[in-house]
Amino acid sequence: MAQDHKILEESKNIKKKSDLGVRVLSAAVMLPAAVYIILKGEYSYLGLVIALSGLILFEWNNICEGKGVSLTFTMQCLIVLYAIISLYFYGVVNFIFLGIGALITIAVAFLNKNSAKWALIGLIYALIPAVSLLWLRSSSSDGGYIVLWAMIIVWSMDTGGYFAGKNIGGPKMAPKISPNKTWSGLAGGGILAMITGSAAAYYFEFGVSLWQIALISGFLAIWSQIGDLYESSLKRRFNVKDSGAIIPGHGGIMDRVDGVVFVIPLVAAMIFFKPF
Repeated sequence: MAQDHKILEESKNIKKKSDLGVRVLSAAVMLPAAVYIILKGEYSYLGLVIALSGLILFEWNNICEGKGVSLTFTMQCLIVLYAIISLYFYGVVNFIFLGIGALITIAVAFLNKNSAKWALIGLIYALIPAVSLLWLRSSSSDGGYIVLWAMIIVWSMDTGGYFAGKNIGGPKMAPKISPNKTWSGLAGGGILAMITGSAAAYYFEFGVSLWQIALISGFLAIWSQIGDLYESSLKRRFNVKDSGAIIPGHGGIMDRVDGVVFVIPLVAAMIFFKPF
Protein backbone atom coordinates (compact mmCIF):
# COMPACT_ATOMS: atom_id res chain seq x y z
CA MET A 1 0.00 0.00 0.00
CA ALA A 2 2.83 2.37 0.87
CA GLN A 3 4.45 1.63 -2.47
CA ASP A 4 1.18 2.30 -4.32
CA HIS A 5 0.78 5.60 -2.43
CA LYS A 6 4.32 6.61 -3.39
CA ILE A 7 3.71 5.81 -7.06
CA LEU A 8 0.46 7.81 -6.96
CA GLU A 9 2.23 10.82 -5.45
CA GLU A 10 5.02 10.62 -8.04
CA SER A 11 2.38 10.44 -10.78
CA LYS A 12 0.68 13.56 -9.40
CA ASN A 13 4.01 15.43 -9.27
CA ILE A 14 4.78 14.49 -12.86
CA LYS A 15 1.33 15.73 -13.93
CA LYS A 16 1.81 19.02 -12.06
CA LYS A 17 5.17 19.58 -13.77
CA SER A 18 3.61 18.74 -17.12
CA ASP A 19 0.73 21.17 -16.49
CA LEU A 20 3.20 23.88 -15.50
CA GLY A 21 5.17 23.26 -18.68
CA VAL A 22 2.04 23.67 -20.79
CA ARG A 23 1.12 26.87 -18.89
CA VAL A 24 4.58 28.34 -19.47
CA LEU A 25 4.57 27.38 -23.16
CA SER A 26 1.13 28.91 -23.69
CA ALA A 27 2.20 32.09 -21.92
CA ALA A 28 5.40 32.25 -24.00
CA VAL A 29 3.29 32.25 -27.15
CA MET A 30 0.48 34.56 -25.99
CA LEU A 31 2.35 37.28 -24.11
CA PRO A 32 4.57 38.56 -26.96
CA ALA A 33 1.55 38.57 -29.28
CA ALA A 34 -0.54 40.47 -26.72
CA VAL A 35 2.21 43.05 -26.12
CA TYR A 36 2.67 43.59 -29.85
CA ILE A 37 -1.06 44.08 -30.48
CA ILE A 38 -1.50 46.41 -27.49
CA LEU A 39 1.38 48.65 -28.59
CA LYS A 40 0.52 48.51 -32.29
CA GLY A 41 -3.15 49.35 -31.77
CA GLU A 42 -5.24 49.99 -34.89
CA TYR A 43 -7.34 47.17 -36.36
CA SER A 44 -5.38 44.39 -34.69
CA TYR A 45 -6.25 45.86 -31.29
CA LEU A 46 -9.87 46.35 -32.33
CA GLY A 47 -10.01 42.73 -33.46
CA LEU A 48 -8.51 41.54 -30.19
CA VAL A 49 -11.09 43.43 -28.12
CA ILE A 50 -13.94 42.09 -30.27
CA ALA A 51 -12.63 38.52 -30.05
CA LEU A 52 -12.15 38.68 -26.27
CA SER A 53 -15.63 40.11 -25.78
CA GLY A 54 -17.24 37.40 -27.87
CA LEU A 55 -15.35 34.62 -26.09
CA ILE A 56 -16.21 36.07 -22.68
CA LEU A 57 -19.91 36.12 -23.59
CA PHE A 58 -19.73 32.59 -24.98
CA GLU A 59 -18.11 31.24 -21.82
CA TRP A 60 -20.40 33.28 -19.57
CA ASN A 61 -23.50 31.77 -21.15
CA ASN A 62 -21.92 28.33 -21.12
CA ILE A 63 -21.38 28.66 -17.36
CA CYS A 64 -24.73 30.22 -16.48
CA GLU A 65 -26.98 28.44 -18.97
CA GLY A 66 -24.99 25.37 -20.00
CA LYS A 67 -25.19 26.59 -23.60
CA GLY A 68 -22.72 29.06 -25.08
CA VAL A 69 -24.59 29.99 -28.26
CA SER A 70 -28.22 31.09 -28.08
CA LEU A 71 -30.46 34.01 -29.00
CA THR A 72 -29.44 35.65 -25.73
CA PHE A 73 -25.75 35.29 -26.63
CA THR A 74 -26.42 36.72 -30.10
CA MET A 75 -28.20 39.75 -28.66
CA GLN A 76 -25.40 40.34 -26.14
CA CYS A 77 -22.80 40.17 -28.91
CA LEU A 78 -24.68 42.64 -31.09
CA ILE A 79 -24.89 45.19 -28.28
CA VAL A 80 -21.23 44.88 -27.34
CA LEU A 81 -20.20 45.01 -31.01
CA TYR A 82 -22.27 48.16 -31.50
CA ALA A 83 -20.57 49.84 -28.54
CA ILE A 84 -17.08 48.79 -29.69
CA ILE A 85 -17.55 49.91 -33.31
CA SER A 86 -19.22 53.18 -32.31
CA LEU A 87 -16.48 54.08 -29.87
CA TYR A 88 -13.65 53.05 -32.17
CA PHE A 89 -14.85 54.84 -35.32
CA TYR A 90 -16.90 57.72 -33.92
CA GLY A 91 -15.57 58.20 -30.41
CA VAL A 92 -19.01 58.11 -28.80
CA VAL A 93 -21.58 55.57 -27.69
CA ASN A 94 -25.31 56.28 -27.62
CA PHE A 95 -26.39 55.26 -24.13
CA ILE A 96 -30.06 55.34 -25.12
CA PHE A 97 -29.36 52.60 -27.68
CA LEU A 98 -27.43 50.66 -25.05
CA GLY A 99 -30.33 50.93 -22.63
CA ILE A 100 -32.81 49.77 -25.26
CA GLY A 101 -30.45 46.94 -26.17
CA ALA A 102 -30.21 45.88 -22.53
CA LEU A 103 -34.01 45.78 -22.26
CA ILE A 104 -34.23 43.72 -25.44
CA THR A 105 -31.59 41.34 -24.06
CA ILE A 106 -33.69 40.85 -20.92
CA ALA A 107 -36.77 40.17 -23.05
CA VAL A 108 -34.91 37.76 -25.32
CA ALA A 109 -33.46 35.92 -22.33
CA PHE A 110 -36.91 35.60 -20.81
CA LEU A 111 -38.44 34.31 -24.06
CA ASN A 112 -35.47 31.99 -24.56
CA LYS A 113 -36.04 30.61 -21.05
CA ASN A 114 -32.68 31.92 -19.88
CA SER A 115 -32.03 33.86 -16.68
CA ALA A 116 -32.63 37.53 -17.45
CA LYS A 117 -30.49 38.50 -14.44
CA TRP A 118 -27.44 36.56 -15.56
CA ALA A 119 -27.91 37.64 -19.17
CA LEU A 120 -27.79 41.29 -18.10
CA ILE A 121 -24.83 40.79 -15.75
CA GLY A 122 -22.99 38.93 -18.51
CA LEU A 123 -23.63 41.79 -20.92
CA ILE A 124 -22.19 44.29 -18.43
CA TYR A 125 -19.27 41.95 -17.61
CA ALA A 126 -18.18 41.96 -21.27
CA LEU A 127 -19.25 45.47 -22.28
CA ILE A 128 -17.54 47.67 -19.67
CA PRO A 129 -14.03 46.18 -20.04
CA ALA A 130 -14.31 46.28 -23.85
CA VAL A 131 -15.26 49.97 -23.86
CA SER A 132 -12.58 50.71 -21.26
CA LEU A 133 -9.87 48.96 -23.30
CA LEU A 134 -10.75 50.99 -26.39
CA TRP A 135 -11.06 54.30 -24.55
CA LEU A 136 -7.77 53.81 -22.67
CA ARG A 137 -5.88 52.99 -25.87
CA SER A 138 -7.12 56.17 -27.56
CA SER A 139 -7.13 58.44 -24.50
CA SER A 140 -3.63 59.81 -25.13
CA SER A 141 -0.41 59.20 -27.02
CA ASP A 142 0.61 56.97 -24.10
CA GLY A 143 -2.61 54.93 -24.28
CA GLY A 144 -0.87 51.76 -25.43
CA TYR A 145 1.66 51.99 -22.61
CA ILE A 146 -1.08 52.58 -20.05
CA VAL A 147 -2.97 49.48 -21.19
CA LEU A 148 0.25 47.45 -21.18
CA TRP A 149 1.13 48.75 -17.70
CA ALA A 150 -2.25 47.61 -16.37
CA MET A 151 -1.80 44.23 -18.02
CA ILE A 152 1.68 43.84 -16.51
CA ILE A 153 0.19 44.38 -13.05
CA VAL A 154 -2.47 41.71 -13.59
CA TRP A 155 0.01 39.26 -15.13
CA SER A 156 2.45 39.84 -12.28
CA MET A 157 -0.27 39.30 -9.69
CA ASP A 158 -1.25 36.01 -11.30
CA THR A 159 2.34 34.82 -11.69
CA GLY A 160 3.56 35.91 -8.26
CA GLY A 161 0.42 34.58 -6.61
CA TYR A 162 0.77 31.19 -8.34
CA PHE A 163 4.39 30.59 -7.38
CA ALA A 164 4.17 32.08 -3.88
CA GLY A 165 1.05 30.06 -3.15
CA LYS A 166 2.61 26.84 -4.43
CA ASN A 167 5.93 27.24 -2.64
CA ILE A 168 4.92 28.97 0.59
CA GLY A 169 1.34 27.81 1.07
CA GLY A 170 -0.24 28.64 4.39
CA PRO A 171 -3.76 29.76 5.33
CA LYS A 172 -6.37 29.81 2.61
CA MET A 173 -7.69 33.20 1.53
CA ALA A 174 -11.22 32.15 0.52
CA PRO A 175 -11.52 28.36 0.83
CA LYS A 176 -15.24 28.27 0.07
CA ILE A 177 -14.79 30.22 -3.15
CA SER A 178 -11.32 29.31 -4.40
CA PRO A 179 -9.64 26.56 -2.32
CA ASN A 180 -6.20 26.99 -3.91
CA LYS A 181 -5.73 30.67 -3.13
CA THR A 182 -3.64 31.54 -0.09
CA TRP A 183 -2.75 34.73 1.74
CA SER A 184 0.90 34.09 0.89
CA GLY A 185 -0.07 34.00 -2.78
CA LEU A 186 -1.88 37.32 -2.43
CA ALA A 187 1.16 38.85 -0.73
CA GLY A 188 3.65 37.39 -3.20
CA GLY A 189 1.61 38.47 -6.21
CA GLY A 190 1.00 41.91 -4.77
CA ILE A 191 4.70 42.51 -4.08
CA LEU A 192 5.70 41.37 -7.57
CA ALA A 193 3.00 43.58 -9.10
CA MET A 194 4.25 46.59 -7.13
CA ILE A 195 7.79 45.99 -8.38
CA THR A 196 6.92 45.38 -12.03
CA GLY A 197 4.24 48.08 -12.08
CA SER A 198 6.71 50.64 -10.74
CA ALA A 199 9.45 49.50 -13.13
CA ALA A 200 7.09 49.66 -16.13
CA ALA A 201 5.77 53.11 -15.15
CA TYR A 202 9.35 54.39 -14.79
CA TYR A 203 10.33 52.90 -18.15
CA PHE A 204 7.24 54.34 -19.87
CA GLU A 205 7.97 57.73 -18.26
CA PHE A 206 4.54 58.28 -16.77
CA GLY A 207 5.85 61.13 -14.62
CA VAL A 208 4.36 59.76 -11.39
CA SER A 209 6.48 59.27 -8.27
CA LEU A 210 7.56 55.67 -7.70
CA TRP A 211 5.97 55.42 -4.27
CA GLN A 212 2.63 56.55 -5.69
CA ILE A 213 2.77 54.16 -8.62
CA ALA A 214 3.86 51.34 -6.28
CA LEU A 215 0.80 51.91 -4.08
CA ILE A 216 -1.49 52.14 -7.10
CA SER A 217 0.03 48.97 -8.55
CA GLY A 218 -0.46 47.12 -5.28
CA PHE A 219 -4.07 48.25 -5.02
CA LEU A 220 -4.83 47.25 -8.61
CA ALA A 221 -3.19 43.86 -8.01
CA ILE A 222 -5.48 43.20 -5.05
CA TRP A 223 -8.47 44.47 -7.04
CA SER A 224 -7.58 42.00 -9.81
CA GLN A 225 -7.86 39.22 -7.25
CA ILE A 226 -11.37 40.40 -6.43
CA GLY A 227 -12.15 39.84 -10.09
CA ASP A 228 -10.56 36.41 -9.91
CA LEU A 229 -12.62 35.51 -6.84
CA TYR A 230 -15.80 36.79 -8.47
CA GLU A 231 -15.28 34.49 -11.44
CA SER A 232 -14.48 31.60 -9.09
CA SER A 233 -17.68 32.25 -7.14
CA LEU A 234 -19.64 32.27 -10.40
CA LYS A 235 -18.22 28.90 -11.43
CA ARG A 236 -18.83 27.47 -7.98
CA ARG A 237 -22.43 28.70 -8.04
CA PHE A 238 -23.05 26.84 -11.29
CA ASN A 239 -20.78 23.91 -10.39
CA VAL A 240 -18.31 24.48 -13.24
CA LYS A 241 -14.58 23.76 -12.88
CA ASP A 242 -13.18 25.88 -15.73
CA SER A 243 -14.81 28.54 -17.87
CA GLY A 244 -13.49 26.75 -20.95
CA ALA A 245 -10.50 24.95 -22.42
CA ILE A 246 -9.42 27.23 -25.26
CA ILE A 247 -5.99 27.99 -23.75
CA PRO A 248 -3.83 24.90 -23.07
CA GLY A 249 -2.86 24.73 -19.40
CA HIS A 250 -4.88 27.84 -18.51
CA GLY A 251 -8.51 26.93 -19.14
CA GLY A 252 -10.87 29.41 -20.72
CA ILE A 253 -10.59 33.08 -21.65
CA MET A 254 -12.50 34.13 -18.53
CA ASP A 255 -10.00 32.20 -16.39
CA ARG A 256 -7.24 34.39 -17.84
CA VAL A 257 -8.91 37.80 -18.04
CA ASP A 258 -11.00 37.79 -14.86
CA GLY A 259 -8.52 40.18 -13.26
CA VAL A 260 -8.34 42.35 -16.40
CA VAL A 261 -12.15 42.66 -16.46
CA PHE A 262 -12.02 44.36 -13.05
CA VAL A 263 -8.76 46.31 -13.38
CA ILE A 264 -9.12 47.93 -16.82
CA PRO A 265 -12.36 49.86 -16.03
CA LEU A 266 -10.82 51.12 -12.79
CA VAL A 267 -7.68 52.30 -14.60
CA ALA A 268 -9.88 54.01 -17.20
CA ALA A 269 -11.72 55.82 -14.41
CA MET A 270 -8.43 56.86 -12.81
CA ILE A 271 -7.14 58.26 -16.11
CA PHE A 272 -10.41 60.02 -16.84
CA PHE A 273 -10.48 61.86 -13.52
CA LYS A 274 -6.72 62.32 -13.10
CA PRO A 275 -4.57 61.65 -16.20
CA PHE A 276 -0.92 60.64 -15.89
